[in-house]
Amino acid sequence: MRAAFGKQKTDAELLDRMAIGDQEAFHSLIQRHLPYVLKTAERMIMDSHGAEDIAQEVMIKLWHKAATWNQKGSAQLKTWLYRVTVNLCIDKFRQTKHIPIEQIDILPSCQKDALSHIHEKQLQEIIQNLFFELTNQQRVVIVLSYYEGLNAPQISEILDLTPGAVTALLHRARHALKARLTDLGIEGWADDKNN
Repeated sequence: MRAAFGKQKTDAELLDRMAIGDQEAFHSLIQRHLPYVLKTAERMIMDSHGAEDIAQEVMIKLWHKAATWNQKGSAQLKTWLYRVTVNLCIDKFRQTKHIPIEQIDILPSCQKDALSHIHEKQLQEIIQNLFFELTNQQRVVIVLSYYEGLNAPQISEILDLTPGAVTALLHRARHALKARLTDLGIEGWADDKNN
C-alpha cells in the first residue's frame, strides 16, 4: 500500500488504519514484519511448523493490539513484535521435551565424505540440544544477536534489560556452550577471543 505521493506508509500510519479495521493495512504490516518474526521463532524453537504457529499468533495479537496501540509511550512496533515472539517461543520451549545431551552418541570424526556428513549432522544435533540447555534469556540473546543482527541496546529494549546485562548474558551463553562442547571433546566451537 502506497500513500498518494508514492511514499510507503509508516508502521504508525498502518496501525492507525488497522485500528479502524483496514485489512489492507494489516496485510502491509504482515508483509513487512512476518519474515523476521518467523525467522526469529524458527531460530528460537528450531521447529519450522511450531514457528509458523507462533508467527501466526504474533500477527493475531498485532491485529487485536492495533485498536489500543499508543505511539507515545509504547515500544516501537518492531520491538514489540520481537518481544511477543520471544515470549511465545519461551512458552513453547517450556512445553517441549528435549533429549539430554548425554543420550546422543558421538561418532569419531572421519575424513570420508559420507562419514563426514554424518559427523556434521551429529554436531548440529549436539549443538541444537546444547542450545536448549541454555537459559531462556541466554537463548534469546544468542538468536537476537547472532541471527537477527541486533546490538545490545536493541536487545535490551526488547528484553527490558540494561545493555550491560545483555552483554553479560551473551558472554555467559558463549562460555556455557564452549564449556559443554569441550566437555564432550569437541574443540574449536564457540571460540571467543574475549574469554
